[in-house]
Amino acid sequence: MIRYLLRNYSWIIIIFFGLLYFIFLSNNPTSDSYSNAFSSITQEEMFRPHHLLYSALGYIIYLPFQSTFIEPIRLFQAVNVIFAMACFVVVRIILLRLHLKEPLIAASIFFLGSCFGFQRFAIDNECYIISLFFSLLSINFIQTFLIKNKTYKVVLCALFCSIGCLFHQIVIFTWLCCFVVIIFNRNWKYILYFSLISLIIPIAYSFVVYFQQEAISINSLMSFVLNDYLNQNAEMPILKNVVLMSSISFVRTFFQVHGYMVSLFYLHPIIGTLIVLVTLVFFTLGIVSLFKIKRNILTLFHERRFLRFTWWLLIYNLAFAVFSNGNAEFMVIIPFIIVILSIYYFDNIRPVLYGFGFAMYAWNLFFALTPIGLLNINSNEEIAKLVKKDEAVFVLKDKVAVDNILAYNQRNQNIKNTFKISEVSPEQFDIWVKENKTIYTDYFGGKESLSRANIAQSKNNNISPNNPIIKNKEHFTPKYKFTSLGQEKEIWTYSY
Repeated sequence: MIRYLLRNYSWIIIIFFGLLYFIFLSNNPTSDSYSNAFSSITQEEMFRPHHLLYSALGYIIYLPFQSTFIEPIRLFQAVNVIFAMACFVVVRIILLRLHLKEPLIAASIFFLGSCFGFQRFAIDNECYIISLFFSLLSINFIQTFLIKNKTYKVVLCALFCSIGCLFHQIVIFTWLCCFVVIIFNRNWKYILYFSLISLIIPIAYSFVVYFQQEAISINSLMSFVLNDYLNQNAEMPILKNVVLMSSISFVRTFFQVHGYMVSLFYLHPIIGTLIVLVTLVFFTLGIVSLFKIKRNILTLFHERRFLRFTWWLLIYNLAFAVFSNGNAEFMVIIPFIIVILSIYYFDNIRPVLYGFGFAMYAWNLFFALTPIGLLNINSNEEIAKLVKKDEAVFVLKDKVAVDNILAYNQRNQNIKNTFKISEVSPEQFDIWVKENKTIYTDYFGGKESLSRANIAQSKNNNISPNNPIIKNKEHFTPKYKFTSLGQEKEIWTYSY
């Protein structure tokens, strides 16, 4: 066993990153992470249109652990780590098929494991790692199908594409690219098999709609499938945001970029300086190595077809990421596509992968995994505790995050005392005043770190100066103060 691992040391790298992710499971779960965990535990809103089966899988996994002391959200995060390792295994299989030597496979996996866009979802309870796993499986079977046409490869490709779509709708791009490959093969038997198996997707959605609504129609089915877009839960493109947000998200696919990093650097200036220097050295080595790579000559027809498939997959995901104002979920697959394309096109890219890989590893270990996994980078947990114990009303900047934390902690979504500032009308404010309600808000004071979220919020949600909270600012005074790595949050209360 030891001799095998030494010869095939990419397995050691896979295990290493698995252990690394387990150590740094997120101590700052995202709002969606809490929401997914709540659905898995309580079975409320368990089948969500955007990621139909994700919370349902969490429910099944949690069943044998219900009577234990294991924190559910930690369990779900650990499951994502396992699927993250499985992603590396599939990539290893894809690269082995190219008759690559172990050093290049190991360098590729090290590069992918060091990318922040992959790490951030691998250590949290988000739905993108499992969907990525099924996308990679589909890519694997399309690759083998193009080498040697076999019916079972079409069947497995369609099956994993369909399952992936049920875990997140983003996999529809992989499904579309795979289907186009099957169509251009011009074998009606394969097209029929692929189409029939893909019916799993509409059938699964139809069952969910029927059991939820006790009736089904084309309109109800489409309303459910497109719920996030019809209800404007998904971000629609705003021209002035597209370039900025997409650029930030693309960079963050590889390197963490966030305002809390300044605070972290000030806390540990010596370590921070060393990390920056190490990153610059390896990044420079990566760039220098880029000029030494040589172009491969593609002589096999199936290689050119697979590359066209991969390019279209890259274009679709990038295009929809831009369409969604740089949504990071559409970029998680991009490093995997880039590695596959690079290995097909170029020779001697191992130094490039290690150069950029070590640069990302050093940077993200200090600026991403450590603060996200071990520190507290926001005050949402503290605010949620305050909301839970105080019968007041709270007007909050990040109401959704606080509500999701509360729902998860108390296993109940019935939260009636939190509001967005846009929900507070003059009439509502006057009612609170007449009822002597204690009014809290975090819209004054404090200092928030710069992030993609509050950049988008500042561009999209301008607050009217006539809003009753803003208009009555002189009547609010500081009450509580929460300090975390990324921000200093003040809770102000209305004084009658």
